[in-house]
Amino acid sequence: MRRIFGITLFLATLATLSARAVDLDSLLLKSVGGTPAIETLEKMTSLQVEGTVRMNDMVGRFTEVYLAPDKFYLEVDFGGFRLVQGYDGNTAWQKDQNDRVAELTGMERRELLKNLYFESYSYLFSDRLPGSIEYQGETDLNGETYHRVAFYPFDTDTVIVYYDLETGLKEVTTSHLDDMKSYVYAELFDTIAGVVFPASTRTITEGVPITTEFEIETIELNKQVPDGLFSRPFRSTTDFYFPPGKDRVEIPIEYSDGHLRIEATINGEKKARFILDTGASANMLHLPVIDGMDIPKVGALPVRGISGYDEAALVQLDSLSIGELTLYGQVAGTLDLAAVAGRNRGPFGGLLGYDFLSRFPILIDYEKSQLTVFNPNGFTPPAGGIEVPFSLTLQTPTVTCELAGVKGEFIVDLGNALGLLVHNRFYESNRLDTVLQHITNHPGFGGVGGKLSGRMAEAESFRMGDVDFGSVSVILPSEASGMSRSGVLAGNIGNPLLEHFRVLFDYNSGRIILYQADN
Repeated sequence: MRRIFGITLFLATLATLSARAVDLDSLLLKSVGGTPAIETLEKMTSLQVEGTVRMNDMVGRFTEVYLAPDKFYLEVDFGGFRLVQGYDGNTAWQKDQNDRVAELTGMERRELLKNLYFESYSYLFSDRLPGSIEYQGETDLNGETYHRVAFYPFDTDTVIVYYDLETGLKEVTTSHLDDMKSYVYAELFDTIAGVVFPASTRTITEGVPITTEFEIETIELNKQVPDGLFSRPFRSTTDFYFPPGKDRVEIPIEYSDGHLRIEATINGEKKARFILDTGASANMLHLPVIDGMDIPKVGALPVRGISGYDEAALVQLDSLSIGELTLYGQVAGTLDLAAVAGRNRGPFGGLLGYDFLSRFPILIDYEKSQLTVFNPNGFTPPAGGIEVPFSLTLQTPTVTCELAGVKGEFIVDLGNALGLLVHNRFYESNRLDTVLQHITNHPGFGGVGGKLSGRMAEAESFRMGDVDFGSVSVILPSEASGMSRSGVLAGNIGNPLLEHFRVLFDYNSGRIILYQADN
């Protein structure tokens, strides 16, 4: 029930408003540098920005490219790992720290399109990308008074920009990614070809232990850019070994205390037992298990858990072997995971998440304590199951469900040993107190980010796609930080619901297939 998420990058080439007038057109004209800037931006076919990025103690390089009318590319390279996002005018995609390519959907897609909206200066030109703007008057922030302007890229999410009353320069931009509120502070400005650009920005996200700073070194307008830069790579890098001539391998698993445990070997030398976890957006190593091993650290990223945030160091592994399978040269996260370890026979290794599960179709048989891993080349699923499509939210499978007649988006989380969790905002906005039954206090539960209190309830019905679970017990976490505060996700489906089926995850095709346990 935790995930490493990529960096939300706001280079924020938004310019700024000056005068106190409420003529929005005049304010926006002055914000970018006046008439000469508008003439330059009207003729802009591309924009390429490069410079230095600092994220806590890490220093790297970034490149951002816009190509008219609607293509976007963003790369951040810290040397030990690299993160890439792109949009080709139709499909949004990302390449993670292990070069795994996935389509961006939901709130992550919207976040990328927000950047595209501003980098294209669509808020200045009606014939570009859709959106709307609202001047909201003068307001106080951090003891200063600003012009406040609300932007609605693609007429959806809200971005608030604060402009200095005297200079007209943008000083603060605020935006939300689900429950996370980010502040971007612009501190230096340059004028290039008549257009005002921020030369330095600093991003802080509430509750997340990370500060990101960008220093722009070069800005190039109308540079020739290869169109293929923006296209989703055809396939991800093959970085694993699968036994030749086999279409599947069988691996024993242990299902106890609501967790699925499996043995793996780190760098060919240390065996440990890992929890299988679709909610982990990277493989995560328990810090004590790698104590004394020569494993280089390559950086750090924030992790988001059920009840809060933490920072995970990233390390470079030579290999991670699971049965007859081996993953090579992967970047993994490290964290003290004692709170989720439970009882183990032997050393606890951590979590096997997206970086394992996304590479192979896997079938979990809870009753037989068996994991079947299929060769992804030429895979055809066993017949007789019910298919449920999923998208990815922070690299976690997300499905449309119906709880007591109310629809919402739920993540499917093999790291959830508790059951069906319903997030607070979904509960309140849909008045589930009027449809759930037998609501009582719960003693509390924990995970990455801390411990939560909550309540228990009964729902008369729960459906995941075309799969009917019937009457189910529901856990209602109290308001907190982390996933339980999500305003996008309705809740979290764990093993106590899934254990009544054989469950197949096929990330390449974006589907979960549920089979009756006796089939």
